[in-house]
Amino acid sequence: IGVPGEIYVGGQGLASHYLNLPELTNQRFVHDTVTGTRQYRSGDLGRLRPDGALEHLGRIDSQVKIRGFRIELEEIRTIILDSPGVAAAAVIVVEAREGDAASAHIDAFVVLTGDMTTDRLRRRIAQYVPDYMMPALIIPVDELPLTTNGKLDVKALKDRSLNTAQPDASPDPISEKKSTGLVQMLSIWRQVIGVEVGPDDDFFEKGGNSLLAARLLAEIRKIGVEKISVRELYMHSRPVAFQSRIEQLLAK
Repeated sequence: IGVPGEIYVGGQGLASHYLNLPELTNQRFVHDTVTGTRQYRSGDLGRLRPDGALEHLGRIDSQVKIRGFRIELEEIRTIILDSPGVAAAAVIVVEAREGDAASAHIDAFVVLTGDMTTDRLRRRIAQYVPDYMMPALIIPVDELPLTTNGKLDVKALKDRSLNTAQPDASPDPISEKKSTGLVQMLSIWRQVIGVEVGPDDDFFEKGGNSLLAARLLAEIRKIGVEKISVRELYMHSRPVAFQSRIEQLLAK
């Protein structure tokens, strides 16, 4: 009870095989040594609750690789769901530019209740996961979209991610009084990372990595800023601070 494991399905209604897929049939339809019966490995993760109900925890094969780290998306989702004020959640990987693995980042979609906000939720998640597992975007939705088969509509979520800014992210209080250099800097950061970026948003918290850092510096050098290094980005990882550092270097 309470221990996550793979859900096996058995009984008289069990299918005999996958049509024309013998290898997959052998992988999924197995003889269960515990019950002595033929059962189907669902590939779904679940756990028994004390009241006897079976709680579905998502897919087992949700492991992905981001920035060289192997990550279980369901682990992030479980942490989010354990947070008060979260009724439902989905965690996916989105490539800001299709086919570009370096632009991949983790996004979380959440159905919030009460006074929970994405900022508060982000701070809570950060207490339990390392930086490389933090969602770049936490997007509140009224409900999670489902396919006609009742499964999570991942495509719809990816489309939403690519066409949305972070609602509770730091606002972008740029006015005519702000430096035009900062405006240009924000534009470059958004182009490279592939998501909305505010003046005080951290490059790495928004999905940046070492590969994207190199691209960022390459784009900045195109506008004539040569005296800049990756080290400066790691030390000044927010647009406001980074722009200020560039201005200091150019003044020397």
